[in-house]
Amino acid sequence: EAENVAVTMGRDGALLANKTGIQRLPALQVPTASAVGAGDSFLGATVHAFAAGRDAEEAFRFGSAAGAAAVLRPGTDLAAAGDITRLHKAMTAEVSAHSVGT
Repeated sequence: EAENVAVTMGRDGALLANKTGIQRLPALQVPTASAVGAGDSFLGATVHAFAAGRDAEEAFRFGSAAGAAAVLRPGTDLAAAGDITRLHKAMTAEVSAHSVGT
């Protein structure tokens, strides 16, 4: 039995389902050079965040940021750590801003 299930949907964002419910993150709007490796980057960063002790929602946001960072690079170039950090901060700020009003 899986504790967390994540589904990436490209420009339509991503879904995280677990015992607390279903969370949807919209895709970050970034210029697309290539979609190659975006899903792999999402998965690798999500697993890395879990291994670092982050909770499911934080790992999901980190993975989403890495997937978005990957599309900034042409072809099979790897996502840049600086892009992942910048996009993760932007995503976290956006999620926090929307949470204030709920």
